[in-house]
Amino acid sequence: MIGMILAAGSGSRLRPVTDNIPKALAPLGDGTTILERTLGNFAEVGIKKVVIVAGYRKEAIDDRRSEFETTYGLSIDVVFNDKAEVWNNAYSLWCARSYFDSGFLLANGDTLHPVSVEQTLLAQEPHDLRLAIDNVKVLADEEMKVQ
Repeated sequence: MIGMILAAGSGSRLRPVTDNIPKALAPLGDGTTILERTLGNFAEVGIKKVVIVAGYRKEAIDDRRSEFETTYGLSIDVVFNDKAEVWNNAYSLWCARSYFDSGFLLANGDTLHPVSVEQTLLAQEPHDLRLAIDNVKVLADEEMKVQ
């Protein structure tokens, strides 16, 4: 199983922080980024291979790929979403379709969560499909929802 991170968005609501970096690389209070937290979670649960789907300012992720591989002990491929400003996460998944046969644990590049999410999903009996849903949190109008 590999880890897959969808990190193609521009983070327009985070401007000016995201003028030169994708939102997945926006700094958090402790100096790390959302992307680093997710890579750390994947490493902690034993995932060794990660695919990052990048679009806006992809070169900023490319520039740090070696650092991330060394820091987290991961092998990382970066896939380009050439329509990140026009299409949504479904197209990002399409861009990474060649990795689907490996089975993957998917994370959004702009969402923070504890490693217990990965631990819980991976602790379950193997199935062809798993989906974690938060049905408690109240979402604002601009947040993504799945019904």
